[in-house]
Amino acid sequence: MSKRVPLGLTVAIVFLTIAVTVAVTVTVYMNTYNKLIQDLPQRAQLYSKLSDMDELVRANYYGSVDSEVLDASIAKGYIDGLNDRYSFYLSAEEYAEYYSRRIGNVSGTGIEAEYDEKSGMLLITSVASDSPAEKSGISAGDFISSVDDEAVTKENASSLLSLLGGEKLTGTGLSLYKAKEDKTPDKTKPYAVNVAKGFRNKSVTYSSLGTVGYINISAFYDNTAEKFSEAITALNNSGITGLIIDVRGNASDNLEYAADVVDLIVPLASEGTGAIATVKNSSGETIEHFTADAASINLPIVVLADSKTNGAAELLTCDLRDFGKAHIIGETTAGHGTMQSVFRLDDGGAVVLTVGIVYPYISDSYNGKGVAPDEAVKTDVVSSPAKSDYGSDAQLSQAIAYLSK
Repeated sequence: MSKRVPLGLTVAIVFLTIAVTVAVTVTVYMNTYNKLIQDLPQRAQLYSKLSDMDELVRANYYGSVDSEVLDASIAKGYIDGLNDRYSFYLSAEEYAEYYSRRIGNVSGTGIEAEYDEKSGMLLITSVASDSPAEKSGISAGDFISSVDDEAVTKENASSLLSLLGGEKLTGTGLSLYKAKEDKTPDKTKPYAVNVAKGFRNKSVTYSSLGTVGYINISAFYDNTAEKFSEAITALNNSGITGLIIDVRGNASDNLEYAADVVDLIVPLASEGTGAIATVKNSSGETIEHFTADAASINLPIVVLADSKTNGAAELLTCDLRDFGKAHIIGETTAGHGTMQSVFRLDDGGAVVLTVGIVYPYISDSYNGKGVAPDEAVKTDVVSSPAKSDYGSDAQLSQAIAYLSK
């Protein structure tokens, strides 16, 4: 039998519930409102300044205003104002090329480069193996001062970089400088080449160096793990007893594709967070993590890394050591330990923003400090797997000697 609840008590409970609900709701709205109010003065000041500048320009500027160019410049300037080299704005055309490159549809001269603020030139970050650029004597670390007789500036850097790509079988004229020991342009060593285009880059190349397998990963694309697996199968069939993984000059930012390769090499993650890598935002919240299955490669492995090993390649380098799967030979890596996400805009463009810090399997974050090698070996040579004479490559020679033990 159910007990009858007095009407007065029922009414009291209803009013108490309403009061609690209203109190919680008001608190939530007040916190949100207070946070919004804190942002409003800055936002109002920013919009007011832009509005004042727009009125001033349209009333006094002698020339005509191209609204499309102006809008793109404002968007680019806003992101540049973050002072983060890994965050940037892309127009619709630039985004299409950026997306194409991320998924591996890369063709052109075989050169990967970026604008270098200090020199005011394009700094070559990597040169694809067996590419027209490599055959022309161009190497990572060189500086491009002009492309097709147009001098490099900060304003035209993006458009000149685009000339290094493309499938048309045409030549691109480059004026370059070799780098000095301090990694600045050596103005006493200028040279010029005409580099053919039409080359399609491969993210994975491999060869056998006696009983040692050699795999070069120049970039991480959506098919890199598949190509890496094919290379491992072929090298195992040839009877290798050790493996060298070369990520020197690899400056990819595709963390998920690097994690796919790591997953092929390491066993199930059982320590730390149980993930190959974890990404945390500014509030310390986990916004991304990459896991591994139980399959792994049971070979002694050496990873070759240098100061141009950047981003996703640093994660691979650090994780393979964290799992006890690899010995690292070379130089301390670049120290790019952040993750970038792409946010599409209504006009077809996009903003690439740094959204978090990358934490590898069990080590501390390498952001800002890089991954130090187990054996420090300097060299100016980045080996190609097509070369049989690797004696001039000190890092590669040391890796072979290490595995021969």
